[in-house]
Amino acid sequence: MNTTALREKLKSRQAGTWIRVFAAVVIFIVFTLFNFNFVSSGNLKNLLTDSVPYLVMGIGVTFVLLVGSIDLSIGAICSTATVIVAVLLPTMGYTSYLVALVMGIAAGFINGLLVVYLKIPSFIATLGSMGAWQTAAYLISGSSPIQIKKAQWPMIDWARSAFGIIPLPFVLALILLLVFYLVQTKTSFGKNTFAVGVNERAAAVAGVNVNRTKLLIFTVCGACAALGGIVLAAKLRSGLPTIGATMNMAVTAAVVLGGTALTGGKGGLVQTLIGCFIYNMLLSGLNMVGITSYYQDIVFGLLMIAAVYFTVDRSDRHSVVK
Repeated sequence: MNTTALREKLKSRQAGTWIRVFAAVVIFIVFTLFNFNFVSSGNLKNLLTDSVPYLVMGIGVTFVLLVGSIDLSIGAICSTATVIVAVLLPTMGYTSYLVALVMGIAAGFINGLLVVYLKIPSFIATLGSMGAWQTAAYLISGSSPIQIKKAQWPMIDWARSAFGIIPLPFVLALILLLVFYLVQTKTSFGKNTFAVGVNERAAAVAGVNVNRTKLLIFTVCGACAALGGIVLAAKLRSGLPTIGATMNMAVTAAVVLGGTALTGGKGGLVQTLIGCFIYNMLLSGLNMVGITSYYQDIVFGLLMIAAVYFTVDRSDRHSVVK
């Protein structure tokens, strides 16, 4: 690709980001006009709070999608993390967070091993691990929600703390996203991620350790899924073995809506931040104007199709839809 073509592609990506920012503003204005409660301090605070699990889990999903893979196990890992926290918090205190995080790291590492060394397609590998971790969540919880008792609330109250209408978990999620944004843009690992996503064989020829890069990416994704579960457990004051059931598609939808391509090599964490806001504004707004969940599924399905259509680079004859 020559310099002129590269510049045009970069301009196109920047234009796509600004289009999504504009779309987010339009969505915000439209729902405000339909219901002024949409801009109430309480709803805005809830909107930011509800965005946190999507942002945290979306970090890992973004990296996975950038290399052209997919992770279907994030919801099950999230569920397992919530029940681990709920079960262990009374006896282990804050250490229960660490146990849940280590579980997520191990789960992601196993996914990476299946994909990288056993050469199992990521869709199948993570579909299998999804079942395993969902079963683990049921076994740990006894297939029932586990309420975190009032005596342990001081250890989870951080999830309900706020600076005005800005929730503390949202601030922490932004800090985490900023850290990974710097990793993505300033380190060789971040550059290797894009290289592998654009052309895995060419990246290997250029000296990129493709296996190590993908293994680390799946490990990060597992860790982010567990962090999302920790946030949900603290926020809801309970461990729910089924809470992650809808998170797989929801988080992936938010990331794709932001502009990260399923074909790999295109997107990033700034786009994920925008996508999470769009997704959660739509979810909140549709609920406030009285749109039933059935019609919401249609809306999100059409948006997913449109988002994928506009993120596929049809000008690149080497682009492959996986």
